[in-house]
Amino acid sequence: MKKPYFPLFTDISGKKVVVIGGGKIAARRVDTLLEFADDIIVAAPKVTERIHRLAKERRVVWKECAYRESLLEGADLVLAATDDAACNEKIVEDCRARKIPVNTSHKKELCDFYFPGVIRQEDLVIGISSSGMNHREVREAREKMEQALQAGKEDGCIR
Repeated sequence: MKKPYFPLFTDISGKKVVVIGGGKIAARRVDTLLEFADDIIVAAPKVTERIHRLAKERRVVWKECAYRESLLEGADLVLAATDDAACNEKIVEDCRARKIPVNTSHKKELCDFYFPGVIRQEDLVIGISSSGMNHREVREAREKMEQALQAGKEDGCIR
């Protein structure tokens, strides 16, 4: 087995993050990214109600279009989250040619990084990964850790 990915915490507040796709997976990732990034562009012909609302609130920029390579101009980080595997693979290929780190929702082997389960409480940030193997396990671990942190605060063990 290949070595697991190294967990790296990095500042993306000044970075341009491009999310290609507008479905449920894209919406969940955008919600997480909003905690950390200021410049989020979502490109998709259609988006969820959540992404549409975020665009109206000017928290993200929605480019109402299908993927085209020009969307990558100036991007620092890209997430391919379309429901079309061939499109996601083209996005990965184009990002690699431009040396832009990319994550694709459909095939972990193509990812330069994994999108973690995230817990954020004030200054505390916890990222959880199963190396792309088991998203349900990550969600369950995140939920249990959130409960444990809340219980610790209520008991006075954690500030």
